[in-house]
Amino acid sequence: MIKNAIKKKFSYMDWRLLIPYIILSGFGILMVYSSSSYRAMTDYNNSEHFFYRQMLFAVLGLFGALFVSFLSKRLFKNEKLLMFVLYILFGILAYLLLWPGTATKGARGWIYFGSFGLQPAEFMKLNLILYLSLIISKHQSHINDGFYDTMKKPLLLTAAAVAMVFVQPDLGGAAIIAFICLVLFLHSGVKVKYGVMIFGAIGVIYGLIIVMVKTFGRSIPFFHSYQMERITSFIDPFADIQDSGYQVVNSYYALSRGGLFGVGIGESIQKSGYLPEPHTDFILSIIGEELGLVGVAFVLVLFFYMVYRIFKDAIKIKDPFAQLVCIGIGTMFLVQGVINVGGATGLMPLTGVTFPFVSYGGSSLLVSAVSIGIVNNMYINDQISKQPK
Repeated sequence: MIKNAIKKKFSYMDWRLLIPYIILSGFGILMVYSSSSYRAMTDYNNSEHFFYRQMLFAVLGLFGALFVSFLSKRLFKNEKLLMFVLYILFGILAYLLLWPGTATKGARGWIYFGSFGLQPAEFMKLNLILYLSLIISKHQSHINDGFYDTMKKPLLLTAAAVAMVFVQPDLGGAAIIAFICLVLFLHSGVKVKYGVMIFGAIGVIYGLIIVMVKTFGRSIPFFHSYQMERITSFIDPFADIQDSGYQVVNSYYALSRGGLFGVGIGESIQKSGYLPEPHTDFILSIIGEELGLVGVAFVLVLFFYMVYRIFKDAIKIKDPFAQLVCIGIGTMFLVQGVINVGGATGLMPLTGVTFPFVSYGGSSLLVSAVSIGIVNNMYINDQISKQPK
């Protein structure tokens, strides 16, 4: 019976979603090896240090995506389970913020198991998507009649998650969580004017921060000096090439040196100590240097096709919960990809956000892979529900 059910689900797999994910993950392993070899040799005396770890998490992620694809959808709609996981994640975030000695490079965003570190904020994104999708889908028909009473608890939990991630400090992670939740709230059926007001307020706040940085420099309350440096480097990276603009300018050098076809795999100069995080935040810059515009275009076309496929599945799916989950996950990938590309090209301030599936990072790769599995699960169940009994 179970074997037949698995066979049936396998026949409805969304391969147009899974194949781009698998290709991106495989390409990411190759580029992590190339971009991290210099730093791995310098720091660990082993040029394959990051390569083996990325391969491990990519394989675990693939098995996780396939496993999640075959689970019962009822598991994702279990409110008690989602709340239990949510409170565990809040507990871990609180521990990281309050317990001495948990900071890594000034940030309290990782919990370590031996030599492996996991980022609770990555798992918080996915859990909030599932939880908010469940609550919104339950009350979607009458959400405008009592929005505050219905959404008070989800709004408070979202605000708490954003605040705790922000003070780690992880401005990029907090922004992604906030934007995902905002999109889900707006898709819940609330009046359009509220959405316009919220996006307008975000635009005004962003503009005020830029004005304050230009006026007062880097001494703004609640922001760290390095966060202000990222904004000043966005405004004019060439104003301080040796300090605030150092990373962006070297990213420009990498991209311009690569030209159309690149200088060849392993031949990057910028990964040799010029770009501080060539295998994470700036992996697209190294791809541009080694494989040129063609290599970058290859990654972006595959990635945005995958995101398009997620949103297309969301439109086709009838179940409101499954639809919201797909929209939330698609938004998560889209925002993260845009922020990373924007930072590497100087179109947005740097936030330390990695590029999904391609950048080095165990937590990001696992959560991203499981997210693909969840979208595939929703698609499979929707296809089965449409078949004649």
